[in-house]
Amino acid sequence: MTYRLKSALIIVVLLLLLTATPIITLANPPRFSAPSGFYLVSSATGVELYRKDYPGGTPDFVQVVALNQGAQVRLLHGEISEQRTGQGAYGGDDPKIESQRLKKYWNSIAAQSPNAFCVSNGQFFFMQESPTRLPFPLKVGGIIVSDGYGKKDFPGQQLMLELWNDKADIKVLTKDDLYTSSAPNIVVGLAEDARKSPTKYVARTFMGVDDRNGDGRFETVLVFNTKSARQKDAAQVLRDFGAEKVMMLDGGGSTQLFCQDSSYVNSDRLIPQAVAVIAGDGSINSGQQAAVFGISDSREISPIEQTQSEINLNDTIWILFAALPVALIMVLAISRIERRVYYY
Repeated sequence: MTYRLKSALIIVVLLLLLTATPIITLANPPRFSAPSGFYLVSSATGVELYRKDYPGGTPDFVQVVALNQGAQVRLLHGEISEQRTGQGAYGGDDPKIESQRLKKYWNSIAAQSPNAFCVSNGQFFFMQESPTRLPFPLKVGGIIVSDGYGKKDFPGQQLMLELWNDKADIKVLTKDDLYTSSAPNIVVGLAEDARKSPTKYVARTFMGVDDRNGDGRFETVLVFNTKSARQKDAAQVLRDFGAEKVMMLDGGGSTQLFCQDSSYVNSDRLIPQAVAVIAGDGSINSGQQAAVFGISDSREISPIEQTQSEINLNDTIWILFAALPVALIMVLAISRIERRVYYY
């Protein structure tokens, strides 16, 4: 009888040890949570789309793109109708580019990649021409497609977003930096305080970069789209999401967002350049239905949050070591009980 009691208690102790680690792991909260009011619309490997609704207003949208999880940001443009060789701002080309609907960009990238996530508008362009030209440089697949024509526009406020496979950066545009950058893809925009109707509530497209894992490299790209915001509002939203650097792309009637056959920010304007987001390997999952109705606390933990919330293996080992003395004390207590039973 005493032997059975001892065995049963030892089994209970072992079960407690085995289940202690999962309990502690689940109690560890994720480091990242969306800013107040934003809820998850959809997600896939390395990418998330968030939305915030405003009473009587239009929603804000933010894409979070983790390049270190296999997600990609690709730069697209329409067909070049005239090369204009050597007529660019820095001695390169200043081509005329055909504009097209955002849906056409989506169809093109979706045909190339089954993990296509979203497309949005990109660079500024010269609206008085069709085909049009870009005021600022564009580099795609290692080739500088355009030098742009606006070297003297917004001096010191032209910013270039450099995109590698696993990192990104935003810095002030210079000819040397443009032509010596190892980044295969570069799109140029403007500083957040450039005078593009800064205090008016108009459609905006902004991009930002964030070093979310603290390794000294900007591995996370953020894309902001909305129908109505001031420049400082758009920049602040990205900073609330963690962006350390931000820049402004084309806005007004050019701002558009299309994701998985759904239009979130709609416009009929044709555009010569677009930004596509591609998920890593894996399928796209819609957010919980409750999130669609604005109940942000009930959404699923996203892939990015799940990665950030994993507990360190060393913590698990220390938990087990801390529990061993408890197990030893219980075994000694059982032995004393056994001796007393034997003596009486």
